Amino acid sequence: MVDDTNTELTVLVCSANVGNAEPTPASFGEWVPDDGEIEGPLTQTKYPVDADGAAWARSSLEGAGKKFDIIVIGMQEAAFVDKTLKKKGSASERDGGSSGGAVDDSNRDGGAAADVNSERSHPPGGVAEAVGNGAADSEKGGKKGKNKLFRKVVKAHLVVRGLTAGGSETYKAPTLRNRRGESKAKENNHSVSYDTRKFLELIQKRCPSYAMVTTKLRGEMRLIVLALKGLDKEISDVYTAGENTGIGSVLANKGGIIATFDLRGTRLSFMTCHLEAHEGNAHYMNRNKNLAEIFAGAKTDPNYNLHDATIISHHMFVCGDLNYRIKFAETGSAKKKKSSGKNALKMSGVIVKKHFTSTQLLNSNFDETPNEEKVSPPQPVNEKIAPHFTTAKALVDGEDWKALNDGDELAMALKKKECLAGFNTLPCNFPPTFKVARGEGYQYTEKRTPSYTDRILWKSADGMADNVVPFLYEPCPDFITSDHKPIRGGYIVKMNRGPSDQPSTKLTTTNSFQQNELQVHLLVSDIKCTNLPIMDAELMGGLSDPYILFVSSPKPLLWKKAWPSTKVIKRNLNPIWEEDIHLTLDRDTCSDGGNISLNGSMLYMTVIDEDISSGDDVIGTVALNLNDLCSDLGSQEQNDPSSSSTRRDSSNIQQTKISRPILRNGQEFGMLECTISSAFLTGKETKAFLKNAKKVRSKTRHISLTNKIFGLLPF
Repeated sequence: MVDDTNTELTVLVCSANVGNAEPTPASFGEWVPDDGEIEGPLTQTKYPVDADGAAWARSSLEGAGKKFDIIVIGMQEAAFVDKTLKKKGSASERDGGSSGGAVDDSNRDGGAAADVNSERSHPPGGVAEAVGNGAADSEKGGKKGKNKLFRKVVKAHLVVRGLTAGGSETYKAPTLRNRRGESKAKENNHSVSYDTRKFLELIQKRCPSYAMVTTKLRGEMRLIVLALKGLDKEISDVYTAGENTGIGSVLANKGGIIATFDLRGTRLSFMTCHLEAHEGNAHYMNRNKNLAEIFAGAKTDPNYNLHDATIISHHMFVCGDLNYRIKFAETGSAKKKKSSGKNALKMSGVIVKKHFTSTQLLNSNFDETPNEEKVSPPQPVNEKIAPHFTTAKALVDGEDWKALNDGDELAMALKKKECLAGFNTLPCNFPPTFKVARGEGYQYTEKRTPSYTDRILWKSADGMADNVVPFLYEPCPDFITSDHKPIRGGYIVKMNRGPSDQPSTKLTTTNSFQQNELQVHLLVSDIKCTNLPIMDAELMGGLSDPYILFVSSPKPLLWKKAWPSTKVIKRNLNPIWEEDIHLTLDRDTCSDGGNISLNGSMLYMTVIDEDISSGDDVIGTVALNLNDLCSDLGSQEQNDPSSSSTRRDSSNIQQTKISRPILRNGQEFGMLECTISSAFLTGKETKAFLKNAKKVRSKTRHISLTNKIFGLLPF
């Protein structure tokens, strides 16, 4: 803990591409601090963070015994088998059966909607038999043939296994028209697999002071969230979801997992992901697309299925093997006409097939990183990569981190807002984490340009950017079992409230709800959108039919069997609403001990395209901090020297002009502008408040039959 009021917690985010190899306890210990101790990483780091507040954070955290409150572990290519069982044992043992006892691998129960199927099920009979029969048959062909076939069968199974229990959604909810639905996974009653058991054993030995909040596995990806024992009791509404972006957007070798939960009035989300590999603009664009697909498909909270996790979270962290590369300006021979067809494929050693049979899946390399035992045919040096490697290696040797960061694709993408709009990340003032030889230190392989593929980013809700302070960001060079070096980041995160046994932080006002009629009123006027995307087919006019829903968090603030909304403006990409929207906040929901309490409360202005024939589509959302919109209401009360009571100035109205990008899945889709006036009024005062408004609308939007069918508004 950092401050006396316990409103600030420390979060450690750890991310590693494990390389589909079992990490040694020593390697794991170089990555995850001993029992979450802060002092070791803080004092031993070779790369101190130079960011606003970082020095203060480090000084406030000095001292033995302080631990991270929350530890998040995200892993990619984290699937492996027990090599000692290749020559003996049953098929279930080869897949990591129940020998040694099962370890509890269930999610923390976040209510009826939480997903408890966080572990992969055992393989279907056909695959299990293939593993057993393949190993038995290859005994006759010698050790080399046996090992090769065994690895290929298990590799294919570990990827496909993400489509069973590990690939389930965490809740059952109607789907949007532009979202692919997933069926509920069958209950998994099997014991955990060998790789899962090994990871959990490492974590239990390394972090004995922590309780498991949630653990989720999806193919080769894993997300594990730990909290200090005692603190975990305050965590509620835990949800997890995932999305695959591998071959055909089906295989789980690529994709992401998101976990969301509430802690002290603060909604936290964590995502681990593995994006498309390889260098080149096409792969860069696909990485941006992968991120949007994950956000769209892995919606965690069933109460807000209109919004992705980047919208509904007060703070969200994204980590993983994002695979963004370092790219330098092309010069000399690099400007020559690029190879095409078979020659280009030959240089990279990639075989592209239009259709994939089961045999082809077994013989495909699903990841860019070979297992340490994999035997690859000789590959010619890629002449396109060679000059980039030489340049990058020289910069690494000279510790010119700035020049390396200037060529970072992710930094370019964030600047251009081509992905992860609104997210922040620290510069990588350390050696690139990829691609290295498996061993200590940084020995880069020449077939890939050294790059910062492994990253951590974060985003805070409107008005909460200062509530996250990074104080640690570094690689772990002594992690020896992968061709990536893991990274970890430490953050101080200010909660919206203190512990459950302490009073909440209230809005800066002494206004009371003792008078039954007093309520917080909002008037939204001068509403317009610009540069909206085309949502309708050319046959329907090739435009959009937008309207705006006003959604609140907590939900009861505005929910009245439906959400307030504007009218629909037909066929317009730059709509202007000639009406004002009157919103009244539910007094019981924003009352805390008789006082206004809007800390953490949000207003989501969600722009939607009406489509009567096939269901409406979400265009995007502008998320606004209700506490900031009403922050001046405290000045409405003035002390009366002649009386012990207070008097309100009902003419005091706070007015806020809004001009924000419309966001969906980490991308921008036009702009929204409006003016929001807020006041704390009685019923009689409300009439004066609305006197100068134009065409006041306070109607809610009811669910049409089409939307009930297509599931856009399932509330």
